[in-house]
Amino acid sequence: MISRKWIISMLGTYACAIMYAQRTGMSVAIVRMVNSTISSSNHTSVSRAPKFNWNETVQGLILGSTFFFYWIVPTLVGSVTNRFGGKRLAFVGIFFPCILTALIPTAAKTDANLFILVQSLNGLFQGFIYPSLFHLYVKWFEPDERSKANSGIQFGQSIGGALMSLIGGYLCETVTGWPLLYYFMSLVHIPWIILWVWLASDQPTLKAKINNSNSKNQSIRSKTPWLSIFTSSAVWASILSKISCSYGFYMMLSKLPAYLDSVHSIDIVQNGTINGAILMSYGISCLIAPYLSVFLLKRTNLQLWTVRKIFQGIAMLAPAICLASITFTSDNVILSITLLIVAMFGYGFFTAGEWTMISEYAPNNVGTVSGAAHILGLIMGFLAPYIVGIILDSNLGDLQFKWNLNFYITSVLYLLGYLAFLILGTVRQQQWDFDSK
Repeated sequence: MISRKWIISMLGTYACAIMYAQRTGMSVAIVRMVNSTISSSNHTSVSRAPKFNWNETVQGLILGSTFFFYWIVPTLVGSVTNRFGGKRLAFVGIFFPCILTALIPTAAKTDANLFILVQSLNGLFQGFIYPSLFHLYVKWFEPDERSKANSGIQFGQSIGGALMSLIGGYLCETVTGWPLLYYFMSLVHIPWIILWVWLASDQPTLKAKINNSNSKNQSIRSKTPWLSIFTSSAVWASILSKISCSYGFYMMLSKLPAYLDSVHSIDIVQNGTINGAILMSYGISCLIAPYLSVFLLKRTNLQLWTVRKIFQGIAMLAPAICLASITFTSDNVILSITLLIVAMFGYGFFTAGEWTMISEYAPNNVGTVSGAAHILGLIMGFLAPYIVGIILDSNLGDLQFKWNLNFYITSVLYLLGYLAFLILGTVRQQQWDFDSK
């Protein structure tokens, strides 16, 4: 029989899969939503869905609109998880996007600005998910189990994105066209809502038959030490590494379908398959990295901080090298795709790097700190596709040159972020976290 805490972990994975399926679906759908003037694909769609004259900058705004409000929500939610409970807040993060996603086709047909507004609200509610799950996992899981539970969050993202990439192209090629993709995404929220209400709870109880020391002697917490948090080098190591990693991740998540379509003339079905493979490689590494880190800690004399540096190094240096290398392989589509797969596979190792460190250096404030550390990283979710769109709409050179420039910018950010991580990072529990217990 599966214990209740792992059921909650699986539902957390499901929630993140839904969230990223919705975001990835937008990236796939927008290829068919616009009248492309740069794609040389000869494929003719049977879809009767309307198309729109949105340039790259507008497309960047649409793809980045998820993060207009999203970036600030995790901090606010993280600060109230103790009051309202992670179960209720996670429910909000899925229930309202279920409704809003179904409204997107109507919004898009009405006006691009209305589309942006609806997706912005989607992002606002999705911002409830991460801090709620982090809060629940601290309640349910022992410290040595949290990296495994947290890796499920990232695995869910990749699985959701990969599956939507794989089937999104087929949905867009139906007679109904791209609207069907949004209706489908709305429907996949419903089973989660039912299961969450039925099975989830805020902390271990006798009914759940869980013997978890985290459920005992829950103390009343003092006020959140905001000043200490935002002046902590450990927190800034998380923030700066998240900025660089998030820029690269969201650039690839939102713009790879457009890159493969415009540069390599890959039709939407093959495009989705390739993107699915790229995201699946990321999911595999997200899942195995925590187990590899535990193996190293048990079988070698490596210290915890050393292991975190190794895995975060793989997560940031592999994409930096691969994306820079793509600029030399534009004529070789197979090699370019291989480099993208390797880049995302390497990036997934961050689940045994910076991703799990907040629960190590701030276990008593993990919801608040994880929300705060995500703020600037999440802004990259908006800035990355927007900056890519501005560069692609510019007169800086031909299309290949402009994509190369985007890859170089991303590679440099990865390198700078890792340098900041090495200088500022730590796994030692911070004094302000001790004091707030």
